[in-house]
Amino acid sequence: MRHYQFVGIGLLGILLASGCAGKGERIDLKVPIVSQADEKVVAMSSATVAIQPFEDDRTDRSHLGTRYHLWGGESHFSLPSGTLGYATAQAFADYLKGKGWNATVANGAVEADMTITGKLVDVGVDAKNGIGQTSLNAKNRMVVQVMNHADGSQIRETLTSTGTNQVFWFDPEDAQELLNELYNKNFEKFVTHTKLDGKILKLR
Repeated sequence: MRHYQFVGIGLLGILLASGCAGKGERIDLKVPIVSQADEKVVAMSSATVAIQPFEDDRTDRSHLGTRYHLWGGESHFSLPSGTLGYATAQAFADYLKGKGWNATVANGAVEADMTITGKLVDVGVDAKNGIGQTSLNAKNRMVVQVMNHADGSQIRETLTSTGTNQVFWFDPEDAQELLNELYNKNFEKFVTHTKLDGKILKLR
């Protein structure tokens, strides 16, 4: 009987620790950077693409979401450094390069066949601790606009993805994976919905 009491006390202690530990701390999350170092990517087009840092139009730009602890209190997800607008542009460029695009991040005016600008409307992850589980909810909504310099035409797309996950023990990697997944879903939608016609990008 005493053995079961000790087990019960131990489990209660673990639950208390998981709910209280780290309150008020900053939890670093990184916007995904796609690595294609081990893959040979065939260039899809000679068209050059300049991606400007995205405009951050979120209602709350102070963090990337909140972890709500079991027994009260909050911690916030944040970028370790830099701005979300620049990190998003870099992640987008890396993703497109992995698909064979000649894409780079550019600050200001540069010579390119097309320029991509964007606006971040809603990006973040929330994690709510419960007894024996943590529920994660994430969203990613961005507006992407392309200016074709060859003919002055433009295209505009709103890309939206949402995702959820439920885990027993919370780990920052759970939030990181969900954030990465939604970024990549939106980038994939952009590539799927567009096509290069010479040095002009069009909607399919």
